[in-house]
Amino acid sequence: MKRLLIVGVIIVILIIGGGLTAQIASNGNQLAIPGLIRQTNNPDASALDMAPWKAEQLFLFVGFILFNLIGIAVTLMALFWFLNWQVKSVAVKKSPTAIQTTAAATEES
Repeated sequence: MKRLLIVGVIIVILIIGGGLTAQIASNGNQLAIPGLIRQTNNPDASALDMAPWKAEQLFLFVGFILFNLIGIAVTLMALFWFLNWQVKSVAVKKSPTAIQTTAAATEES
């Protein structure tokens, strides 16, 4: 319960920090916060502003990562399905006497 409370407090702090950053960015640095100085209005040098080419690069990067993660997931799913199918087919091919012997041995125990 204590860990859940700690995680909740951290999430609330992150939400407040994100909201404060968004408010500062949207107000054009009109929000007076002690110790916060906007150093540049150039979007190429600012962490708060995004130039069009930066937005395009971010969109392409996120799309590339998602495409590769989906590809990895599909590949692993196919591999695990095939391996499971092989395990099941080997179990079916075992002789019935061996299966009956194993079942009888487990019933006697």
